[in-house]
Amino acid sequence: MRHRRIGALAAAVLVPVIIAIPGTATAEAVGASACEATYREVNSWSYREDGAWVTDNMVEISIKNTGASTIDEWRLNWTWPGNQKVTVYLAGRIDQSGADVTVHSNGSWNPVKPNAEVRQTFIQRGASAVPAPVVTCTPVQ
Repeated sequence: MRHRRIGALAAAVLVPVIIAIPGTATAEAVGASACEATYREVNSWSYREDGAWVTDNMVEISIKNTGASTIDEWRLNWTWPGNQKVTVYLAGRIDQSGADVTVHSNGSWNPVKPNAEVRQTFIQRGASAVPAPVVTCTPVQ
């Protein structure tokens, strides 16, 4: 009987306990970051290229930090509704496979502070994206 009590007591003593002290943050809260992104076409123009009419659109994506710490790097993802393609983007790297697009930030070149927003602009070739794609933003640690 005595061994059971000691075993139960040892198990109770070895359970980790986390105590929150007012005015401090846990490691999880300090590293917490989240972002939201919105897509908006701001300009459109058509011209002849190699005998055919093409349309280009200037697109702006706003990236807002909704978390508690600065986001140094981020990744955006969306799917075009048609055959659109990114043709010019200078602030990072774009990977496009069919209609699926991934934008990678350019290192810590453009950090997003808490409750702040940055805008990225690029040129998209093809008809306007209707409906506008839903962009997901992911902080990269």
